[in-house]
Amino acid sequence: MASAAAAQPDLPVDLMEEILLRLNDAADLIRASAACTSFHRLISDGHFIRRFKSLHCPPVLGLVAGTYGSRDEEIYFYPAKPPHNSAPAARALARAAKFTVTSLPEDPTHYWTVRDVRDGRVLLSRRCAWTTILFVFEHLMVYDPLHRRQVQIPPIPHDLLAAAGHGDDRCCQEFDPFLVPAATSDEDDLSFQVMCNALSEHKVETFLYSSVTMEWRRVASSSITSFKSMEIPCLVKRSYACGCFYWVDYSEAVMLMLDMRKMKFSIVNLLTRSKPGGRVIVEVMENRVGLLILSEYTLDLYSKSLPDISISTKGWRHDHTTRLFDNYQWSFTGGVVEGYALLYGVLRDEYRVWVESDRKKEKPNAHCFTVELETLLIEELCVFKLDVRPDFLYASFPPPFATPSI
Repeated sequence: MASAAAAQPDLPVDLMEEILLRLNDAADLIRASAACTSFHRLISDGHFIRRFKSLHCPPVLGLVAGTYGSRDEEIYFYPAKPPHNSAPAARALARAAKFTVTSLPEDPTHYWTVRDVRDGRVLLSRRCAWTTILFVFEHLMVYDPLHRRQVQIPPIPHDLLAAAGHGDDRCCQEFDPFLVPAATSDEDDLSFQVMCNALSEHKVETFLYSSVTMEWRRVASSSITSFKSMEIPCLVKRSYACGCFYWVDYSEAVMLMLDMRKMKFSIVNLLTRSKPGGRVIVEVMENRVGLLILSEYTLDLYSKSLPDISISTKGWRHDHTTRLFDNYQWSFTGGVVEGYALLYGVLRDEYRVWVESDRKKEKPNAHCFTVELETLLIEELCVFKLDVRPDFLYASFPPPFATPSI
């Protein structure tokens, strides 16, 4: 007689899909796909993969950073180390991916710089050495390190710059390129968009490049007289939350916001009681923007609804405070991915010894930490030398969920 288990009917495919979608860890899905052919067929289907990616944040697998100041600059990937829960997936990514610039076109008069990391893509810019006090804008490259694909993007056309008042390189002090977040509902995983701010003394002009049209177009403009820090992008932390880009400086009482739906800039007041030390904008929930404030020994999270954010300094709600380790000297780097922010610290005693030696001794280690925004849980990610600038968190699903991005 057949067993009772064998007599049970199979689960309907749609019910099985809903059950598997509730697994939080993509690694669990990969193990499940090896259990039987029906699981493998369902999990490897493109429709299922897109649904899973739309419902779950990719895990933070490491840090993309670079050494700066020479034409021999390299890009490095620092994988998450144990006991971080992403360490196994990070090791697999480090073996499979290619993060060094040696795989990109070489030019002895130019060098590559990491400008942004998002959705599995790395945005690089190739820039001339300093000519006067200005950088000359050259080419951009969108790079998929896991699948080793690259797309070179042309410069913004001169006639488009001229129409925006940047016909001469001397009219523009700096260019600030960055990636636009991919739409989760978009089934075309290979298309992408790049934005670039052309900054002058008094204004910012924003241009948008689409991989579909392969053209640049001007999309926004604003005066920056009320936010002077924007003139030097490296001093400003850029982040994305609730459909808007934000530029924040630790010393300014305001920040610059670009609403992507309206393609409109606005100046937003920040908390008047916030202390200098470090601030970054994060997304805490749908239509609620978070302000993460770093003090010497504490990390505070405030939030405010998006429709009210530009009205006044009132309405910021204090959500959470967490105590930091006293033996570290803390700093923000500005790296933010969905659900996490990037924080790093240097042991105070090691830093003091290095400074007192007039920086002649070996540079101390910097310890990089992820901050889970929902709970402000701080978890050490990796360790590197202080001469490496920790730019961006790299978050990605493991294969087969990490499909090509370009």
